[in-house]
Amino acid sequence: MPAQELNWFTLMQTVMEMKTGPFMAQMLERKERLGSKSSMGQMDCSLLYALVRTFRPRIAVETGANVGMASSFILKGMHDAGVTDGKLYGVEYDTTMQIGSMIPDELRGPFVPSPGNVRGFMREQLGPGAIDFFLHDSMHRYKHQYWEFKHFWKRLRPGGLLVSHDVNMNASFVDFISKTYTHDWGGVSVEGKTQHTHWARWGNLGFMVKA
Repeated sequence: MPAQELNWFTLMQTVMEMKTGPFMAQMLERKERLGSKSSMGQMDCSLLYALVRTFRPRIAVETGANVGMASSFILKGMHDAGVTDGKLYGVEYDTTMQIGSMIPDELRGPFVPSPGNVRGFMREQLGPGAIDFFLHDSMHRYKHQYWEFKHFWKRLRPGGLLVSHDVNMNASFVDFISKTYTHDWGGVSVEGKTQHTHWARWGNLGFMVKA
């Protein structure tokens, strides 16, 4: 997954098309019918879809997969981007939950439910060694979020995406971004030493692209 230039206008155009489109309506209907104790909102899901559609990751990991609202938009993005050999590992601590139960049947094929603690997932080397996409949506405590960012960042290939939901809950996302910068004496980012090419926050979702 090579690094690429990000067209912000096209990205936001894709966000708005998804937000008002038929797939969003389908997922809101599924959420109403199947129920969900917690799920990502419409704008955040739309941005998640647009990022996946734009960067076309093959191998993705999501922590806090829950019943699969966000997972559905990742998988839809892969499908619409023409990724035919993709995998999405959905890690969920609550082993009593039906992980990914909200995912539409036609998108379910690449989904790999992974019940258990994310630290066990890492410690036991479950899932892929190298990934193209990581979404944090599990426990939103500073130390835990920062730990996930640090460890999954190591697994990301160049051009890969690190995404976090609920970045407004603490400063872990901003602090991690700061740690991946290298600046010159005037405060300008040093290309070739700074570890990311882009980062942004939109709503409750933050993302950064690995250099």
